[in-house]
Amino acid sequence: MCVAGRRNAMDNGTGKLGWIEKLLALWVVLCIIIGLSLGKYLPEISRHLEIGIPIGLFLMIYPAMTKIELGDLKKALRSKKQVGIIVFFNYAVNPFLLYALGFIFFGNILPYFGLITEETARYLWTGLILLGVAPCIAMVLVWTDLAKGNGPLGIVLMAWNSIIQVITTPLYIALLVGTYIAIDIVLIGESVLLYLGLPLLFGVITRREVIKRRSEAWLNKKLMPYFNAMQLLALLFTMVVMFSLKGGVIIDNPNLIWQMAIPVILFFFLLFNLVYYTSRRLGYDYDDSATMGFHCTGRNFELAIAIALIAFASMPMVAVSTVVGPLIEIPVMLALVWVALRRRSRLREKLVSRLDQ
Repeated sequence: MCVAGRRNAMDNGTGKLGWIEKLLALWVVLCIIIGLSLGKYLPEISRHLEIGIPIGLFLMIYPAMTKIELGDLKKALRSKKQVGIIVFFNYAVNPFLLYALGFIFFGNILPYFGLITEETARYLWTGLILLGVAPCIAMVLVWTDLAKGNGPLGIVLMAWNSIIQVITTPLYIALLVGTYIAIDIVLIGESVLLYLGLPLLFGVITRREVIKRRSEAWLNKKLMPYFNAMQLLALLFTMVVMFSLKGGVIIDNPNLIWQMAIPVILFFFLLFNLVYYTSRRLGYDYDDSATMGFHCTGRNFELAIAIALIAFASMPMVAVSTVVGPLIEIPVMLALVWVALRRRSRLREKLVSRLDQ
């Protein structure tokens, strides 16, 4: 379903990495340190920065939308098989996979070796389940774009996930945790509007006006590198804000990081590779396979945190565990973007080698 024109549009027009991309790992580490320090020593500033999260997410997603052609989006709407794949993994595999990882680590290994109390283990296990019941409907578009995936397909998958999780999330929480919680449909709708509807609208308008006044080549070669830089800067800014909001909690509870990191990192790498290679075996190209991988792997941590605060208010460690989750997720998802891009490069090298032969 991918066309050559869209593939070219997804690439940086210069074909070179800018200084932001080249040193991205360093900037990520610095942003984590700055965010945690602000949250611990300057919490008042952190609270004022909270408004930066929706702004940062918008500025991350908007550049990705300017790369999308409406014709490709219409084709993506007919991607029934791809939708079926992400529905299967997101709602028949993911919640039970995280439950199983929680059972292994929080139900057995960590308490058995005295690395964590049984009470704390139950709280962390609950938080882990909350992170697993709903797929991401915001930053997943950013991971897809950074990995040069299929943007139009990503929009379709995000829309389906937004609808389905409203129904399935309460059911899985009741089944796996034993607590029923009603999902705020208005909250989901606001997220879809802010992180999908508005960026798509502005992206379509920007693309149409720039091509009309300049050209598509000018958009891809001149404007898009600046948009790519803006996207990464917005990502780094959002990381600072997110880490600062819970910096004090994280620094005061350092053990939570590695305790949650083990199952969460395993989950991300296992699931992304499972979906990616399953999609490849089914005959899909890199663009579609990477997109499906990210849309099955990213988690709706905003919803998980909100549920933890409402339904488990008497268990503060549950909320803390859901906060730690996305702080682990961001660096890990960036690592998966790097892994995906490496695979993309190898596939291109193999294609060039075959053509030369």
